[in-house]
Formats: sequence, structure tokens, C-alpha cells
Amino acid sequence: MDLVRRPSPILECPGDPLARLGVLADELADGVGPIHFIGLSRYLDDARAVVTHSIDDTTRYVCTCLDTLDAYDIKATVFISTGAPEMGRLWPRLRKAVADGHELGAHSRRHRCTARESLLFCIAALSRYEVHGARRDILAHTQQPYVWTWAYPCGNCADRKFAQRMIALAGCVAARAYPGERGDAHLVPDLQTYDPNPFAARYTQVVQKGYNTEDGVRISGRTDVKALNAKFDEVYAAQGIYSFVSHPQMLDYGPDTFYERHLAHIGGRNDIWYVPMGPLYAYHMLCRHTSVVALKANDAQARFAVFSRLDSRVYRNSVTLEFHATRQPRVTAGGKQLAERTTSMLNRWDGEYVRRAEQRLWLTIRPNTVVEFR
Repeated sequence: MDLVRRPSPILECPGDPLARLGVLADELADGVGPIHFIGLSRYLDDARAVVTHSIDDTTRYVCTCLDTLDAYDIKATVFISTGAPEMGRLWPRLRKAVADGHELGAHSRRHRCTARESLLFCIAALSRYEVHGARRDILAHTQQPYVWTWAYPCGNCADRKFAQRMIALAGCVAARAYPGERGDAHLVPDLQTYDPNPFAARYTQVVQKGYNTEDGVRISGRTDVKALNAKFDEVYAAQGIYSFVSHPQMLDYGPDTFYERHLAHIGGRNDIWYVPMGPLYAYHMLCRHTSVVALKANDAQARFAVFSRLDSRVYRNSVTLEFHATRQPRVTAGGKQLAERTTSMLNRWDGEYVRRAEQRLWLTIRPNTVVEFR
């Protein structure tokens, strides 16, 4: 087991992806024609910005928090400690959350924390029982097909390379940190894009009240609605990724509370992609490892093969491809005509559709298919 190299989320399938599509070498073309491939979009359907939320810990308030998020149609990653006594009551609500487009992330089984982190503590906290066991529990109790993410309990061990490597080897594509709560570093890490190290991924800010640690240390919160909204506005103006973290037991609920006033401010926008953390980072990796090659048009205006070596059992996302077309063609992927995307909110990550604007087309499809313009 290699615990030294930089962790990598890449999980590949062996063999030639073009051969799996049935594409032969003599079908390849130079791409000259009426339709030109421009590139892959940074965000799904070329959204202006992204909102991704994560909520931590296994308490009875998780259900209330999920109900609140659903009222504003904002998707979250729910990081759960699967060995907590509350889990028996939570599983039915969590299964509904998965069906509604939320994600469940692993937060260990026992949520072990310490103010005096050591190598021995981290080895125990990241044991197979804690990491693999929590992932297995989620798969056994819900219909979620994969567990993409991990959150370090209390932020412990997130900065240790061997810990990051352990999470990567378990099969996660990203892991979220929770830095320095005792020094207020957890309040505004101010990440506004993808973290270059997805296995110690930071976030933009917390949205929650203060709290006391088990040893009596007071930890600051962040509840000023004006400041919370201003930070989102800053990220939105920069066309970035707004990532915010909350603990459901540290929130107030109701339309006049800081949490719901913030959700109302950031929600309901048609130019934002609302997506949990795991599918967001999976999209980023899939875009980096997706290729598009022109094929001979045959009787179509143009044909392209879209393929990736990444394991589709893990990377279940769609990606968005941008094309320039002088005419407005009918588009198929894998022989199936793509539907036109409506102006509804963008809050899923695996749909297939086309969106048009003048001479531009954005195709949102799952890789490993042949696209035809007719």
C-alpha cells in the first residue's frame, strides 16, 4: 500500500474506450465542417457559478435541515457517522434525500475527535472499520450507487498526506477538511473554486452558530446575514464555486432565521448549478479525462465520439460540451435524440439534454457515446 505519493481519485477502466464504442480507426476525421467542437464547460450546462453545501454530524436535526433545504431546492452532501445511535431513525429520511438529489458522504462510524492529534490517533481514526465501514453502511442502507466523499471528523488528520492517501485508496474522489476551529480558521477558508488538493478540500465559509467543545472551549460561529450574503455575492460575481458548511444542530429554522434568509438569497437562480460536493468534484475530474474526436459525418452534418477511460460506475456524471453550429441541427447521443433543456433550475448532475443560443450549442451528455448532428 502506497501512502507516500500524492493521493489520486483516478479510477480507470482498462482497454481502448473507442473500441468499446465500436469506432474503428478509419472512421476518424479532421473535424472540418459546419459544426465545430469548442471545448468542455467548466460547470454543467455552462452555468455561471456553483453552489455546493455540506452538512455534518448525525443528529435528529438532520431531518429538519433536509426539509429546509428541499424548500429552497438546494442540494447538499450529508456527512453522516453511520455508527451513531440516531442512524436507525435517520435512514428512511436519508433514502428520500438520495432520491431527491442529495448525496450521502462518509463521516466515519464513531466520529472520533481529539484536540491533541497524533499519528497514532490518525491511524486509528482512519482504520478500515471507520473509513470502509462507513462507506459500506451507506451502500447497504440506501439506494445511492457509490460513496464519493469523506469528511474528516472535527477536521482531524486532514493535513496528513498518508490520511489523504487512505481516503483515496478507499475509493473516494474528494474529502472535505474543517480547519482550525480553535483558532477560527474554520469560519472563512475562502475557497472559491475547486481545491487543487481534493483530499483536503476547503470551502468558502461556515453558516452556523457558535458552540462549545467537549473540553469547554468556545468556538465562533458566523450568522451575520449581511456578511454571509456578501461572501456569496463575491463568489457569484467571480463566477466561482460557493461552498458552505453547516452543522444542523447549530442552526435555527424558520423564514426569519439567518440560515433560511441566506438560503433564500442564494437559491432559485437559473444560472447556478446546485450540486453536492461529490458529484461536483467527479464532474471536474471527468472533464479533465474526457476526449472528443471528430468522426466521418456519413449522412449526418457531423459526428463525434465522446469518451473517457474513467470508470463509469464511479464517474456517473454527465459533462457539457460546447459547439459552434451555423445551423440548428437535431442532436442525438447513442442514437437517442436529446431533449431541449428548459429554463428550470439546474440541480442534477446526470441528465442529458441540449441548450441553444444563437450559433452555440451546449450538449450535456454522459461520456462513452457517439454524438450526431442531423
